[in-house]
Amino acid sequence: MKAEQFTVRDTPQDSKQAVYVDVATLDGGEALQLAILVARGARSGPTIAVLGGVHGDEYEGPYAVRDVFASLDTSTMSGTFIGVPSANAPAFAAGTRNSPLDDKNLARVFPGSPAGSPTEQIAYFLGERVIDPSDLLIDLHSSGTNSMLPTLIGYLADDSELGRRSKAAAFVFDAPVVWGHPDMAPGRSTWEAFCRGIPWLYTECPGGGWLSRDTAAVYARGVRNVMTHMGILPGDAPPCTPRHHLLGDGTLDPGVGVGAGAPGFLVREAEPLDRVRTGGLLGLVLGPAGEVLEELRADRDGVVLLVRMTPSIAPSDIAFFITGDAPD
Repeated sequence: MKAEQFTVRDTPQDSKQAVYVDVATLDGGEALQLAILVARGARSGPTIAVLGGVHGDEYEGPYAVRDVFASLDTSTMSGTFIGVPSANAPAFAAGTRNSPLDDKNLARVFPGSPAGSPTEQIAYFLGERVIDPSDLLIDLHSSGTNSMLPTLIGYLADDSELGRRSKAAAFVFDAPVVWGHPDMAPGRSTWEAFCRGIPWLYTECPGGGWLSRDTAAVYARGVRNVMTHMGILPGDAPPCTPRHHLLGDGTLDPGVGVGAGAPGFLVREAEPLDRVRTGGLLGLVLGPAGEVLEELRADRDGVVLLVRMTPSIAPSDIAFFITGDAPD
């Protein structure tokens, strides 16, 4: 199916379909396809869009999207589920964060372009045909290959109606860590949702470049909790109390946080969710013979959220990222 032909409303009510959509045209003229999983309930209601695999080395999201889709009984649903298990199929095939076709990061190119590179065409399709018809977006990420984050749900933390809806959904997802962001940088799927007036959530988890089925189960349960909260699934969403409610900037790009001044061997002295004070020791960067090249110290008071797990480190790598507590 051509991208412009795909519309959720064409899926009959009380049905589930896996639709393969041509979302981009490659240099040789062949089509790049994505699988879109659509479940429409027997009754009308809101629509949730769930993305997995925006980065190709993150595997819990793709597993969870398929798990949720398989579990849905459309006869009990009031509304629609749209799932994209592998949003960045070329990056998944390569096991990389960026697409091997154009070296672009799908989480940095929204809104994309129908005439752009393959990654930009994917982003454009997702924005127009998956995110736009939804009433809430969940983008399921993991930490990827080199770094570790705790299992968390991120949301828009402001006083707007979008912020209130985002926060309410975050607190029924049932992740151990809830991380609020006063804003989100452009280029992400969440920014695309925000620009379209759609509340959003996203997840992170320890990752590591392999699949944790236990974490994928947390994701799948969280999506179903949110669907219940929205009224798509019957019943009441269970009460959830996170162990940590944090607040801060969610931009985890090179150059932020605490990094090394020179390449070396990173030895961690702090772990995710450790509380630290400004100047506290986070880790050491060692030279080839074990000499200490640098001490990495906290740049602020707060909670360690991200740590680099791969010992080899370059100056462009984030070694540690610290965020703050949300106000009571």
